[in-house]
Amino acid sequence: MTTQQQFVDLLSDIEPSQTTVDACSRAHATLRAGLATHKEFSKVHVETFLSGSYKRRTAIRPRLVSGGLQRPDVDVIVVTNHTQDDKPSVVLDAMHDALDDAGYSSLKINRRSIAVTLAGVDMDVVPIIEDGDGYLIPDVKLESWIATNPPAHTQWTIDTNKAAGARFKPLVKMFKWWRREHLSDLTRPKGFILECLVAEHMNYDQANYESLFVELLEGIRDTYRLEFLLGTVPFVEDPGVPGNNVFSNVTAEEFKTFYAKVEDQARLARRAKNESDDAEALKLWREVMGPRFPASAKRSDRGASDSLLRPAVGAGLTFPAAPVYPNKPAGFA
Repeated sequence: MTTQQQFVDLLSDIEPSQTTVDACSRAHATLRAGLATHKEFSKVHVETFLSGSYKRRTAIRPRLVSGGLQRPDVDVIVVTNHTQDDKPSVVLDAMHDALDDAGYSSLKINRRSIAVTLAGVDMDVVPIIEDGDGYLIPDVKLESWIATNPPAHTQWTIDTNKAAGARFKPLVKMFKWWRREHLSDLTRPKGFILECLVAEHMNYDQANYESLFVELLEGIRDTYRLEFLLGTVPFVEDPGVPGNNVFSNVTAEEFKTFYAKVEDQARLARRAKNESDDAEALKLWREVMGPRFPASAKRSDRGASDSLLRPAVGAGLTFPAAPVYPNKPAGFA
């Protein structure tokens, strides 16, 4: 059998390092300062803030790819005073030109953002406009503005984690780690969709991480079997934009692959949980969570919560009180 502390130790192990956090912090601070002071773009620039898993503190450590460390991803939201009358392609082109002028050479215009590749960090820079209590994001493919609400997603994560006794974010990290171990080549679902699945299917009264993870897989398996059989995708409402489905961009084939793996791993995880032999339980859990799952607890048993994880996670990703104005961006590829 396994112990609560083994799962706590796994969570500590898969946290982003302080080096990674610091690199992300420097990268986003430099970029946002460059946009705020750009001669032309500053005329449409209102403010910037972080979004994504680093802001929500649900990120896991970058993985090794071909012997090298994969760059972490940071999402930077740029609030502008553009309007819905402005074509999305024009808005993205303007931000691309500003970033190019600021010294960023490795840029790619995506459907709704500009991808910025640096030596140690990838950033997704997203222009948005205010729309009442929410925001709109430009979609080049649709040539229209789409509802979004990154601050609401962040607050939802905070509220959900509180409702779950500070176990929501750790369970999200375990689920993301599990997906990386088994479905690293699958494009979707990932990221925020996984967070929504955890919020939907975790047991909010359960404190044991082993039980939480097993029940999460089984909940997803049992809830979406019909969609799997029919070849459709689930409807899981976007917590920041009521009525939106977070699965809207997931193909039926992607969901089928994801569900099949969840179904298989739910059986294996249940076997691991029920196994009384320590060696066999460890073998099974390493089949589920990968070879980094610890053989035994490394620290004294303590209450399991977010506070057990490395406290620096996300700490370097908050904005400073005042923008930093460097002479030029550092560390780009």
